[in-house]
Amino acid sequence: MRKGQSLTDQPAGSTLTTKKLHLNWHSNAPWSPTGYGNQTKLFIPRIKKLGYEVSITAFYGLQGAMIDSGGVRIYPVGKHPYGQDIIGASAQMDGANAIITLMDAWVIMPENIPSTIGWFPWYPVDCEPMPADVLKKVRRARKGIVMSKFGKRMAEQAGLETFYVPHGVDTNVFKPVDKARERLQWPKDKFIVGMVAANKGLPPRKSFFEQITAFAAFHKLQPDTMLYLHTDDGARGGELANLVSYCKAMGLKTDYQKNGPVCEDTDVLFADQYTQLIGLPDAYMVDVYNALDVLMLCSMGEGFGIPLIEAQACGCPVITGDWTAMGELCFSGWLIPKEEARAAWHPVFEAWQWQVNTSAVVDRLLKAYEVKGNQDYRKRARKGALQYDADKVTEKYWKPVLAEMEKMISVNSGMELVTF
Repeated sequence: MRKGQSLTDQPAGSTLTTKKLHLNWHSNAPWSPTGYGNQTKLFIPRIKKLGYEVSITAFYGLQGAMIDSGGVRIYPVGKHPYGQDIIGASAQMDGANAIITLMDAWVIMPENIPSTIGWFPWYPVDCEPMPADVLKKVRRARKGIVMSKFGKRMAEQAGLETFYVPHGVDTNVFKPVDKARERLQWPKDKFIVGMVAANKGLPPRKSFFEQITAFAAFHKLQPDTMLYLHTDDGARGGELANLVSYCKAMGLKTDYQKNGPVCEDTDVLFADQYTQLIGLPDAYMVDVYNALDVLMLCSMGEGFGIPLIEAQACGCPVITGDWTAMGELCFSGWLIPKEEARAAWHPVFEAWQWQVNTSAVVDRLLKAYEVKGNQDYRKRARKGALQYDADKVTEKYWKPVLAEMEKMISVNSGMELVTF
């Protein structure tokens, strides 16, 4: 994970003008090393540059006091882990007339949002069909915003009209660079596979076990290979998969990123556990993606899948599944169809996800190995990712969506008291 720039580092754009829409953005703090924090960091400055007054309620990443960062007020979490006790109060404190929640919709308590404040959830859909718990919540919104074309399709099948705004990436930062392996001190001649994924929950949604098993089989066929895992290794307890013990069970020798050359006999390299916890700079991740021969992300389901875009922006092809949002984000690489995965019922969401077949991943790894160093694959990856550049997403999607939201908001609404 990584740290980002300050909210004062605003992109070039139009001159600030007065708008009627006043937003409170309820999500992770922009410095948080999470996907939601990543998107908050990218889009809050750009939305502000469009002329909208915007504040943040950081339900993750800030406690105890409100701070100001580059003219953006950031309110802390309350007692509820997702900030549902203060979701309305923080927006009212800031004088906001609209709330955008960037988070899983099923944990939101819409009853805590005043009727005078329009609620616009920007939410993921990573199951098929849309889970009933998600549908029940977003039906109460003024209008939802989905982050994938798959999500929009699931919403339409459920009878919901939604906005569509995809996640984005700063392609001026995430781009092809030279000498990445030299800076990381990774083996020069090995074929290196990567996974950038959060280790969270059991069984892990990111399908670590299936993909590590596939790499182990691939590694036996092609020993000059290494797997880089940018995630928590799970060795210190918690509701995490212990990936260290699993790698050992697969006969793979593990090590950690350090200030020095990676041992040539390392089979699986983990990110340094402390620095990936507190946040690694974007420059490190750019080197990682450039140093990889292929990124592997065959999750059971993705609401979007930011690493797919970041990797391809750096010219790295991908292996991913053609289900949920992942299929629409593969511009260069290898898609695994549903026929090469097992449908898996999610008992909480009562919807389907997919567990990739290990043999399918091995097959795609072998195909990627055959074209190692092929520049056409890397150029196609970069070209495809450019359509998700954060500036382009702002201009093409956020700008018209925010204008439409502004029309939907009554600027003369009175405020009602929120208690918490």
